[in-house]
Amino acid sequence: MSQIVWSDYQQVNRRRGVKWLLAPFYYLFALENSVGLPNLLTALRFFMGILFFFVLSLGLLDLALAVFIIATVTDFFDGYLARKRGLISNFGRIADPLVDKMIICGGFIALVAYAPAVVEAWMVVLIVTRELVIGALRGYVELRGIRFPGSMAGKWKMTGQCVTLCSLLLYTSHFTGVWWARVWVDVAVWFTVIITAYSGLVYLYCVGHILQKRIRSIAVE
Repeated sequence: MSQIVWSDYQQVNRRRGVKWLLAPFYYLFALENSVGLPNLLTALRFFMGILFFFVLSLGLLDLALAVFIIATVTDFFDGYLARKRGLISNFGRIADPLVDKMIICGGFIALVAYAPAVVEAWMVVLIVTRELVIGALRGYVELRGIRFPGSMAGKWKMTGQCVTLCSLLLYTSHFTGVWWARVWVDVAVWFTVIITAYSGLVYLYCVGHILQKRIRSIAVE
Protein backbone atom coordinates (compact mmCIF):
# COMPACT_ATOMS: atom_id res chain seq x y z
CA MET A 1 0.00 0.00 0.00
CA SER A 2 2.73 2.46 0.96
CA GLN A 3 4.67 1.75 -2.25
CA ILE A 4 1.56 2.40 -4.36
CA VAL A 5 0.83 5.72 -2.61
CA TRP A 6 4.44 6.86 -2.92
CA SER A 7 4.52 5.85 -6.59
CA ASP A 8 1.32 7.85 -7.21
CA TYR A 9 2.89 10.85 -5.53
CA GLN A 10 5.99 10.60 -7.75
CA GLN A 11 3.82 10.49 -10.86
CA VAL A 12 1.78 13.51 -9.76
CA ASN A 13 4.98 15.34 -8.89
CA ARG A 14 6.40 14.74 -12.36
CA ARG A 15 3.19 15.78 -14.12
CA ARG A 16 2.21 18.81 -12.06
CA GLY A 17 5.47 19.96 -10.53
CA VAL A 18 4.36 19.64 -6.88
CA LYS A 19 6.83 21.32 -4.61
CA TRP A 20 9.17 19.08 -2.71
CA LEU A 21 8.02 20.64 0.58
CA LEU A 22 4.79 18.64 0.26
CA ALA A 23 6.70 15.35 0.14
CA PRO A 24 6.59 14.68 3.92
CA PHE A 25 2.77 14.81 3.90
CA TYR A 26 2.55 12.26 1.12
CA TYR A 27 5.12 10.14 2.88
CA LEU A 28 3.17 10.20 6.15
CA PHE A 29 0.07 9.07 4.27
CA ALA A 30 2.06 6.30 2.64
CA LEU A 31 3.20 5.11 6.05
CA GLU A 32 -0.36 4.80 7.33
CA ASN A 33 -0.43 1.03 6.84
CA SER A 34 3.19 0.36 7.69
CA VAL A 35 5.17 0.16 10.91
CA GLY A 36 6.70 3.51 10.00
CA LEU A 37 3.90 5.64 11.45
CA PRO A 38 4.04 4.30 15.05
CA ASN A 39 7.84 4.47 14.92
CA LEU A 40 7.62 8.02 13.58
CA LEU A 41 5.40 8.99 16.53
CA THR A 42 7.91 7.41 18.92
CA ALA A 43 10.76 9.38 17.36
CA LEU A 44 8.65 12.55 17.51
CA ARG A 45 7.98 11.92 21.21
CA PHE A 46 11.72 11.61 21.83
CA PHE A 47 12.33 15.12 20.47
CA MET A 48 9.31 16.41 22.37
CA GLY A 49 10.90 15.00 25.51
CA ILE A 50 14.02 17.05 24.83
CA LEU A 51 11.84 20.13 24.28
CA PHE A 52 9.99 19.33 27.53
CA PHE A 53 13.23 19.33 29.51
CA PHE A 54 14.42 22.51 27.81
CA VAL A 55 11.31 24.55 28.65
CA LEU A 56 11.32 23.10 32.17
CA SER A 57 14.87 24.35 32.63
CA LEU A 58 13.67 27.83 31.65
CA GLY A 59 10.86 27.70 34.20
CA LEU A 60 8.15 27.86 31.52
CA LEU A 61 5.86 25.47 33.37
CA ASP A 62 2.71 26.13 31.34
CA LEU A 63 4.54 25.48 28.09
CA ALA A 64 6.16 22.41 29.62
CA LEU A 65 2.70 21.13 30.58
CA ALA A 66 1.42 21.65 27.02
CA VAL A 67 4.40 19.79 25.54
CA PHE A 68 3.99 16.95 28.04
CA ILE A 69 0.28 16.56 27.26
CA ILE A 70 0.96 16.44 23.52
CA ALA A 71 3.69 13.85 24.08
CA THR A 72 1.25 11.78 26.15
CA VAL A 73 -1.35 11.95 23.37
CA THR A 74 1.19 10.78 20.79
CA ASP A 75 2.07 7.92 23.13
CA PHE A 76 -1.59 6.88 23.20
CA PHE A 77 -1.95 6.96 19.40
CA ASP A 78 1.39 5.22 18.97
CA GLY A 79 0.23 2.28 21.09
CA TYR A 80 -3.27 2.33 19.58
CA LEU A 81 -1.98 2.08 16.01
CA ALA A 82 0.54 -0.61 16.90
CA ARG A 83 -2.08 -2.80 18.62
CA LYS A 84 -5.11 -2.07 16.42
CA ARG A 85 -3.36 -2.60 13.09
CA GLY A 86 -0.71 -5.07 14.20
CA LEU A 87 2.09 -2.62 13.41
CA ILE A 88 4.45 -3.87 16.10
CA SER A 89 8.17 -3.71 15.31
CA ASN A 90 11.35 -4.50 17.21
CA PHE A 91 12.25 -0.81 17.18
CA GLY A 92 8.90 0.12 18.69
CA ARG A 93 9.05 -2.56 21.39
CA ILE A 94 12.40 -1.17 22.57
CA ALA A 95 12.19 2.56 21.81
CA ASP A 96 8.61 3.24 22.95
CA PRO A 97 9.05 2.28 26.65
CA LEU A 98 12.56 3.80 26.63
CA VAL A 99 11.23 7.21 25.52
CA ASP A 100 8.42 6.98 28.07
CA LYS A 101 10.89 6.33 30.87
CA MET A 102 13.12 9.19 29.71
CA ILE A 103 10.26 11.71 29.85
CA ILE A 104 8.77 10.44 33.12
CA CYS A 105 12.05 10.12 35.00
CA GLY A 106 13.38 13.43 33.71
CA GLY A 107 10.14 15.18 34.62
CA PHE A 108 10.15 13.95 38.21
CA ILE A 109 13.85 14.77 38.63
CA ALA A 110 13.25 18.33 37.41
CA LEU A 111 10.23 18.79 39.67
CA VAL A 112 12.25 18.03 42.78
CA ALA A 113 13.69 21.52 42.34
CA TYR A 114 10.29 23.16 41.72
CA ALA A 115 8.23 21.38 44.39
CA PRO A 116 10.63 19.97 47.00
CA ALA A 117 7.93 20.10 49.70
CA VAL A 118 5.73 17.76 47.65
CA VAL A 119 8.18 15.61 45.69
CA GLU A 120 10.93 14.34 47.97
CA ALA A 121 14.23 13.05 46.65
CA TRP A 122 13.71 9.47 47.88
CA MET A 123 10.44 9.27 45.94
CA VAL A 124 12.18 10.21 42.72
CA VAL A 125 15.01 7.75 43.44
CA LEU A 126 12.43 4.98 43.87
CA ILE A 127 10.63 5.89 40.63
CA VAL A 128 13.83 6.17 38.58
CA THR A 129 15.30 2.96 40.05
CA ARG A 130 12.12 1.03 39.28
CA GLU A 131 12.09 2.25 35.67
CA LEU A 132 15.78 1.46 35.11
CA VAL A 133 15.65 -2.00 36.69
CA ILE A 134 12.47 -3.11 34.94
CA GLY A 135 13.66 -1.64 31.64
CA ALA A 136 16.94 -3.57 31.90
CA LEU A 137 15.11 -6.79 32.78
CA ARG A 138 12.68 -6.32 29.89
CA GLY A 139 15.58 -5.89 27.47
CA TYR A 140 17.37 -8.93 28.92
CA VAL A 141 14.32 -11.15 28.54
CA GLU A 142 13.30 -9.98 25.07
CA LEU A 143 16.84 -10.29 23.71
CA ARG A 144 16.46 -13.99 24.43
CA GLY A 145 13.36 -14.18 22.31
CA ILE A 146 10.93 -14.25 25.24
CA ARG A 147 7.91 -11.97 24.99
CA PHE A 148 7.57 -9.69 28.01
CA PRO A 149 3.98 -8.39 28.02
CA GLY A 150 2.73 -5.42 30.00
CA SER A 151 0.50 -5.74 33.03
CA MET A 152 -2.53 -3.88 34.34
CA ALA A 153 -0.39 -2.61 37.23
CA GLY A 154 2.03 -1.17 34.69
CA LYS A 155 -0.79 0.63 32.89
CA TRP A 156 -2.05 2.09 36.18
CA LYS A 157 1.50 3.12 37.01
CA MET A 158 1.95 4.96 33.71
CA THR A 159 -1.43 6.67 34.06
CA GLY A 160 -0.66 7.71 37.63
CA GLN A 161 2.73 9.11 36.67
CA CYS A 162 1.28 11.17 33.80
CA VAL A 163 -1.57 12.56 35.93
CA THR A 164 0.82 13.34 38.77
CA LEU A 165 3.28 15.19 36.53
CA CYS A 166 0.46 17.28 35.04
CA SER A 167 -0.90 18.01 38.53
CA LEU A 168 2.51 19.03 39.85
CA LEU A 169 3.13 21.37 36.92
CA LEU A 170 -0.27 23.01 37.43
CA TYR A 171 0.16 23.22 41.20
CA THR A 172 3.64 24.74 40.97
CA SER A 173 2.67 27.32 38.36
CA HIS A 174 -0.81 28.38 39.55
CA PHE A 175 -2.02 26.79 42.79
CA THR A 176 0.82 27.02 45.30
CA GLY A 177 -0.70 27.76 48.69
CA VAL A 178 -4.19 26.52 47.79
CA TRP A 179 -5.03 23.86 50.39
CA TRP A 180 -7.21 21.60 48.22
CA ALA A 181 -4.62 21.66 45.43
CA ARG A 182 -1.92 20.65 47.92
CA VAL A 183 -4.10 17.77 49.16
CA TRP A 184 -4.65 16.62 45.58
CA VAL A 185 -0.96 16.62 44.62
CA ASP A 186 -0.02 14.87 47.87
CA VAL A 187 -2.53 12.11 47.15
CA ALA A 188 -1.39 11.89 43.51
CA VAL A 189 2.30 11.69 44.42
CA TRP A 190 1.77 9.02 47.09
CA PHE A 191 -0.47 7.01 44.77
CA THR A 192 2.24 7.16 42.09
CA VAL A 193 4.95 6.07 44.51
CA ILE A 194 2.88 3.13 45.78
CA ILE A 195 1.69 1.92 42.36
CA THR A 196 5.22 2.33 40.94
CA ALA A 197 6.69 0.14 43.69
CA TYR A 198 3.85 -2.39 43.41
CA SER A 199 4.09 -2.68 39.61
CA GLY A 200 7.86 -3.12 39.94
CA LEU A 201 7.35 -6.06 42.30
CA VAL A 202 4.77 -7.55 39.90
CA TYR A 203 7.24 -7.34 37.02
CA LEU A 204 10.03 -8.84 39.12
CA TYR A 205 7.77 -11.78 39.96
CA CYS A 206 6.83 -12.19 36.29
CA VAL A 207 10.47 -12.12 35.18
CA GLY A 208 11.41 -14.70 37.80
CA HIS A 209 8.53 -16.93 36.71
CA ILE A 210 9.44 -16.58 33.01
CA LEU A 211 13.11 -17.36 33.61
CA GLN A 212 12.25 -20.38 35.78
CA LYS A 213 10.08 -21.78 33.01
CA ARG A 214 12.85 -21.19 30.49
CA ILE A 215 15.42 -22.94 32.71
CA ARG A 216 13.07 -25.93 33.17
CA SER A 217 12.45 -26.21 29.42
CA ILE A 218 16.22 -26.11 28.72
CA ALA A 219 16.83 -28.79 31.37
CA VAL A 220 14.16 -31.04 29.83
CA GLU A 221 15.69 -30.65 26.38
